[in-house]
Amino acid sequence: MQNDTEKRIDYLEKEVRELRLELNQLKSATTGFEQPLPIKVKKTVEKVPMELQKAKVNPVNSTEKTRPKIQTVPPSKKQALPPKKQKSFEEIIVWSLPKIFMIILVLGVLWGLKLISDFGLLSTEVKLVLAYGLSIALFVIAYRMDKMKRDTSQVLTVVLYGGTFCIGILTTAAGAIIYEVLGLYFALLIAFVYIAYGVAICYVKKNEVLSIFVMFTSLLLPYLLEYMDFNGPWILLYVLIIFIAMQFILIKHVQKIALYITYGFSILAVIIIWLLNQEHHWFYLSSVIILNGLLLYVWWHQNKVRGKYIAFHEGLLFSLSGLTVAIVNFITNEPELALFFLTIIYIQFAYQAYRNKIKQLVDVIGTLLILTVFNMLLALDLSNTIDIVLFPFSAFLSIMLAIRIGATIMKITYSILMTITVFNHLLLSDVKPFWTIEHANYLFILVYLIVIFLYVQKQRAVKVNDNSKATISFSGDLLPIIITSFFFFYVNQFDYSYISNDYPYATFILIAVATFGSIFMPKRLTGRALKYVLIFAFTISTINLLPSHYVFGLDIWLNIFARFIYICFIIWFMVDILMKGTLYETWIRKVKIDLDGLHTVCILAGMMLLYGLLNQLQFDQLLNPIFVIASKTILLFIVSSISLWISTTYHYKKVKVMGYALIVIAIFKLVFFDLSSLNLFIRAILFISIGGLGLFLSNKLLSKNGKVEEK
Repeated sequence: MQNDTEKRIDYLEKEVRELRLELNQLKSATTGFEQPLPIKVKKTVEKVPMELQKAKVNPVNSTEKTRPKIQTVPPSKKQALPPKKQKSFEEIIVWSLPKIFMIILVLGVLWGLKLISDFGLLSTEVKLVLAYGLSIALFVIAYRMDKMKRDTSQVLTVVLYGGTFCIGILTTAAGAIIYEVLGLYFALLIAFVYIAYGVAICYVKKNEVLSIFVMFTSLLLPYLLEYMDFNGPWILLYVLIIFIAMQFILIKHVQKIALYITYGFSILAVIIIWLLNQEHHWFYLSSVIILNGLLLYVWWHQNKVRGKYIAFHEGLLFSLSGLTVAIVNFITNEPELALFFLTIIYIQFAYQAYRNKIKQLVDVIGTLLILTVFNMLLALDLSNTIDIVLFPFSAFLSIMLAIRIGATIMKITYSILMTITVFNHLLLSDVKPFWTIEHANYLFILVYLIVIFLYVQKQRAVKVNDNSKATISFSGDLLPIIITSFFFFYVNQFDYSYISNDYPYATFILIAVATFGSIFMPKRLTGRALKYVLIFAFTISTINLLPSHYVFGLDIWLNIFARFIYICFIIWFMVDILMKGTLYETWIRKVKIDLDGLHTVCILAGMMLLYGLLNQLQFDQLLNPIFVIASKTILLFIVSSISLWISTTYHYKKVKVMGYALIVIAIFKLVFFDLSSLNLFIRAILFISIGGLGLFLSNKLLSKNGKVEEK
């Protein structure tokens, strides 16, 4: 009995091993599927009780012995694709050599035929026969190598098939156009045979590079047709036929890059044919519309399954379609109807994407649709200035779309286009007169920049740590600087045009306000560099306000108000740091900066601004010169006393040295300049004021020093 039981257990173990083997085979066979079918073990589970019944084993003992041996196979989860083996540099070189050598061979054949022709060794007919013979020989070699079905020969066979096509087409063109040996229609027939061969090879070999090569070489035929004085519409028909033929291959083998390149070659061929003929523009417009429609159709079939690089492909689709719209405008001065047909195509494509719930693609085609409508409005010539608004708005929409779908190349391309558009507007447009499109467009562009920045922040939600060593981000750090620079450029233009005459005082005031505000705004809105840029601008504005300005009218009061604002800002800045207020806690405490030197600079800047304000008031004849002289001396004593008090309280050595230096300067000025300039009454008042103030502050300083010594 026990021997039978052991046999049955061995049998079950054998069944489990077979199941595991089948599972491994199924895994290797279904690696590319997202959800492999679960392994069914029903047959094995049913077979076990039957064997046990035949052996007449006690069910309890049998179950206890056999249960650990039975393993069920759960349904396998989604299996990850095995990582592709990256080719080494040596492998890349080896696999590229056949292509390079084929190009060398083709060039050698051409130059050899040219050399034979120069020496007159062979007749033209013999040279053409030899060239065609080489073409056929390459095909035979490639076919025999293809029969061997070796992996190492696959690249070489593709190259040989391509060389067959290339030599045949070039030989035909040379025989018909250069040597004029072949009849034009006979050469055309041979060219069509080779093109049919090229399309067939592309279909069979499934090689994307070969498809691109065949399409490029096939589009050399229009030049032969042009040489044969074919009408432009017939040549366009050939371009459409060859493009349509290639699309079956591109859909069948999902050759995405080949789609973009062949479309570019086809559009280029249409433009060249139009430049050579420049007649019957509707045939060329129709060809462009058909090509763009085919591009959308094939792109849709190739990208039904949205892969990892879908944003890249959506960006290329948008750019190529946008180029098509530009070409329509280039071909004719009346593109309204053609743009209308393109609009219908885009609406249909957007609707198809909406039905399939592909939101990003709806955004791409929707933006393209808006740009097409804009071009239609421009073509209708409703206004002479509408292009000023539509061009920046078009670039803005393109950037927003690139950010939304995450297309990096598209963002860079249209950011450059936006920059060019904005600079063009800044150089050519003015804010005067007030009620003009040119002036309004300044505000529109500012809104575009702000919306782009806020949208980027919403998309990325960048968090910047003060102690982090993060790299500079364009959207987070540089874009706020660009927006602020554009804003102040506009304010400066507006200031010179409508407010100030010689000095942009309104701009100076707004720079001070913006500097004040940037210190308290969150970093997600200002970035890490904007506040320092504004502080630099604040410093430059301060230097501009130090000398007296020859102004009149409203500028007199704007000048005084701007100086007053800057003085108040510097005083507040110092007081906040000394009292360890909001500014100190949020910024200064976290920055490694010499507070002693910072206070020294701030005290000097504030004193010089006050000096400049007194000079300006005297220059504008708002204060008596004698009062200004006395006020300057008092100011020196006050600033020196405050400096000494600050240095004693907070132990700032540089501030103390500056305070003593200012006292020396004040006394020197009082004795050698003020005595000779002031009358007796002013001298008395001045000396009493300075003496009383000096005694009071000296007492405070002595008291402070005494307390320090006691401690």
